[in-house]
Amino acid sequence: MSELHGYLLIAVAAILWGSMGILAKLAYTYRINPLTLIALRLAISSCTLLVPFALLRRNYFKIRKKHIRDFVLFGIFAVALQRLAYFYAVKLTTVTVAVILFYTYPIFVSVYGYKSKGEKISALTIIAILLTFTGVALVVKVHETSWVKINLPGIAVGLASSILFAQYFIQAKEFRKYYTNWTLMIYGETIGALILLPIIFASISEMINYPLELWLLILAIAWVPSLLAYILYSYAIKSAEYSKGSILGVLEPLSASILSVIILKEGLTALQIIGLIMTLVGVTLLFTKLKL
Repeated sequence: MSELHGYLLIAVAAILWGSMGILAKLAYTYRINPLTLIALRLAISSCTLLVPFALLRRNYFKIRKKHIRDFVLFGIFAVALQRLAYFYAVKLTTVTVAVILFYTYPIFVSVYGYKSKGEKISALTIIAILLTFTGVALVVKVHETSWVKINLPGIAVGLASSILFAQYFIQAKEFRKYYTNWTLMIYGETIGALILLPIIFASISEMINYPLELWLLILAIAWVPSLLAYILYSYAIKSAEYSKGSILGVLEPLSASILSVIILKEGLTALQIIGLIMTLVGVTLLFTKLKL
């Protein structure tokens, strides 16, 4: 596969990731609880991974004993709680606000590198952080205090999803010294699913009354922006330069915003559009510093 094809696949994967919030928002029209939705999403994606890998790639299940505790924490916080926080942010705010808040995670990764690893923060990084924060402030309408007060819980869980994904990024970077991305995904999804399994049992009486349309949305969330996008990205990154491939990830918030306007009719003010552009520029600059 050529490098160009690799970049195209990464772009497709980013666009598919961007559909996650759209699908979740559509699912909420059927009054499904975000907790139940993410529990089902993790259970389905986990089972989808476990069966073929158990039959064909058992070596992906091998991990070192010293890493068991780290994988458990990874599955609980970086996967289960992170996904849950993001889905609640989508429910409580808009898809655009949720995805932009999520994409502040490179800032927290940069701060972690500075505090824990002694990594230098360049002038360009500071500019990128200021651009990102200013852009986010415009997107969440920080200048409209009444809007912020109403949406404060959504903004809070949106930032929580970003911080928890920063943990995912940091832990995954360490794990990648020993394991493949598939091992990380198998254990992360499975542990996350097991943690939320009681939610599924408690929701069985509701689940049996879910309409077919809702089940199709749940399956789509579990398979399309989750597994399919990840498979495309993992396959493409073999022939594409990682740093450039990572920058293409900004297509996710961009596509999410565009899709939310087209499909969900979520309007954007002029200031929000400016904020969106500023955030994308800032995140792009930050992505040039990050490598997984």
